[in-house]
Amino acid sequence: MNCLSAFSFFAKKIKEGNEGVFFSVKKPGVIQKDQWIFGWGKKQVADFEKGPFPFFSITDFLGKENQFWYFENWVSSENIDIDLRLQQEIDLESVYLKKNKKFEKLFSETEETFSQKILEVQKGQRDGEFWVLNLAQDLKGVFNGKEEEGNDILLGSFYRFLKSGKGHCGGVVLTSKQKFCSFSPEVFLLQKGLNVSTFPIKGTGTELELKDSIKEISELSMVTDLLRNDFGQICEKVWVERERFLTNENDFYHAQSEIRGVLKLVNEKGLSLKAFKKLFPTGSISGAPKKRVTEKIVELENFDRGFYTGIFGVRFSEEESIFSILIRTLFIQEHFWHFPVGAGITIDSNPKKEFQETLMKMKVLEEFSFKK
Repeated sequence: MNCLSAFSFFAKKIKEGNEGVFFSVKKPGVIQKDQWIFGWGKKQVADFEKGPFPFFSITDFLGKENQFWYFENWVSSENIDIDLRLQQEIDLESVYLKKNKKFEKLFSETEETFSQKILEVQKGQRDGEFWVLNLAQDLKGVFNGKEEEGNDILLGSFYRFLKSGKGHCGGVVLTSKQKFCSFSPEVFLLQKGLNVSTFPIKGTGTELELKDSIKEISELSMVTDLLRNDFGQICEKVWVERERFLTNENDFYHAQSEIRGVLKLVNEKGLSLKAFKKLFPTGSISGAPKKRVTEKIVELENFDRGFYTGIFGVRFSEEESIFSILIRTLFIQEHFWHFPVGAGITIDSNPKKEFQETLMKMKVLEEFSFKK
């Protein structure tokens, strides 16, 4: 059963009035096999270490708010015990967000204000306060529809995204507390037993732009070093498996690295909640040194990140977990939708190019959530 058919079945359950979560991974070159899992119906709070498994996990940017949900019904690509064929066709392609303004009018920053903040970051970098800082802005619009229409927008957006075949580590959350769909390309944490790995992305653009860019090379190098140190807090052994490699994302390329580690065994537990929380906020969407850049991010950005750049994933068991970073994510909250985007700032950054990078990252929303 392919991922698209599984998602169609999931969407049918949501349209019947259920809460639910769908998570899928398609990352050739990072994860060997495509995977998906979804749950629906009555849910209960799970314990990070004790389950019940499998459960879906969402944590905010700062690592302070956690939501762990186990659903009474669930199906995965590894455990298909029901017929996922639809009893009737459902429409997932006719509902879109309404675009009544130019996108530039919906951003929380102008090129001028964003550039001014970049210059302030670079002053701090020249003064030795920090080396790389992820600066974000918010794309926000009014949503006047009912809850069901909001669900349909998120379902339709992710369905169209899946049809495109793009690589991702994301999904859809539709519960009373959270509503979003994530087109995230970044695998934050892959756990198999005591072995863990992370795949930070730093650099978005053409192959030519990324290949020899001093700025992009140094940015990824700094974040790789930061995440290696983060792993050092929870692992007895850490190494960089791949220093820097480019992945083809169809419309653009990403530059990323792969860091691996072997978890410290504490009280016969592998990945404990205490160890998990030591990794927040994640290095690729904060910067280095982490404590100081996090303070500066909160000071500079004119919106509350909340769950944007937080972590979304699944704990299949004590032995196996997959988590993504909530970037390229469309959130719907009450009467608003928003889609934050960011860029990594170094002392070599060109403010205009960094602003343009945020516009590039917005294109996935324009492609799958708005009518062409």
